[in-house]
Amino acid sequence: MRLILVNDVSIIRGGATKVALQCIDASRQAGLNCAILVGDDGEGLKPRFAGIRTVALGERPLRDGPSFTDVFEKNYNKRAYDALDALLKETDEETVVHVHGWSQILSPSIFYALAKHKAKVIITAHDFFLSCPNGGLINFQTGTICDVRPLSAECLATNCDKRNYLHKLWRFRRTLTQRGVGEEFWSRVGIVLAHESMEAYLRSGPLQHFLTLRTPTEPLTPVPVEAWRNRRTVFLGRMCWEKGVRTLADALNKTGRTATLIGRGPLLDEMQRALPHCWVPGWLADEEVTALAGEARVFIMPSRMPEPYGLVAAEALMSGIPVIVSSNALIAAEVERNGAGLVFRSGDAGSLAERLASTDDDKLMRGLCEGALALGQRIAPSKAEWGRRMVDIYTGRSGFFAQ
Repeated sequence: MRLILVNDVSIIRGGATKVALQCIDASRQAGLNCAILVGDDGEGLKPRFAGIRTVALGERPLRDGPSFTDVFEKNYNKRAYDALDALLKETDEETVVHVHGWSQILSPSIFYALAKHKAKVIITAHDFFLSCPNGGLINFQTGTICDVRPLSAECLATNCDKRNYLHKLWRFRRTLTQRGVGEEFWSRVGIVLAHESMEAYLRSGPLQHFLTLRTPTEPLTPVPVEAWRNRRTVFLGRMCWEKGVRTLADALNKTGRTATLIGRGPLLDEMQRALPHCWVPGWLADEEVTALAGEARVFIMPSRMPEPYGLVAAEALMSGIPVIVSSNALIAAEVERNGAGLVFRSGDAGSLAERLASTDDDKLMRGLCEGALALGQRIAPSKAEWGRRMVDIYTGRSGFFAQ
């Protein structure tokens, strides 16, 4: 059996690419013949995947600054179509294609290539681009979760984009291109969800086959943290509006509390200016993050969008560190129900400030630490178990694929 792994980028700057590369690790260990298609230059694959058939287009993701030609190429990238079509023609052996990210470089053209072939197709839904034009199921103008039916007339008329309405129209057109592959294709695609609550948001279109396999997670620290003894408040993630960093900054400024904010993104400079009393170093090496996690009292996940899973929150819980999460996060109810952290109203800096003040209570925090560690032990599969289950999906042992 052959696996073709498809992803926009090869360099790990978020959970989606990290999971994509773990798929290659698991497949190679299981003896599958692997190939990789990425939209960037493929540098992130070296030397980890030396010897694996790799096609890299050498293009830049939209987040690095769109160009005029991207208006056309990122709606339908002919080079990506040709590259995937050629990979599928290289052999007659049974093939599974696993798609992770396509919205930044590869575009919906890859689905047209897949529709021509008999390969089984899996897509891991790391976001909501399978149904929602802006990928977040959120109105970036109002800050509220969007309940408008994707691709409806109301959706077309709604300015929900993070940039402007013209960009929304472009995204709408791209989603039409994606949907235009046809229901026959989409009805045979298997969708792997990072959290079971995602399914309700993705069922409005032609997708039919869903399976939840939570992201493999390792604790942030080698041993559980006695977080109630610590004082450091930590945010770890992309510095962008949808991740809620402005809400966090407002809450910190309201209270004068300090925090450590780790990560890259378009709002990094703004956060450094807005929070002179906090430490906002940008990106840090894994060993530095591990050391800081060992000093953490609480981790904050203030996402404005319906965060599909929240890998950092899960990693913190597995280390026994309580979390404060937005009500929009899909794991919010789970965190609250298990006494593993606190939940605040999404986008409400006052509500977040109240939850931050609650962390001064050592007795409360000790109880939350116990709840965090207990939930962390069952919140996600180990890397080894996840790898076995993913290979079972590829080989058909899971019974997932529609025949």
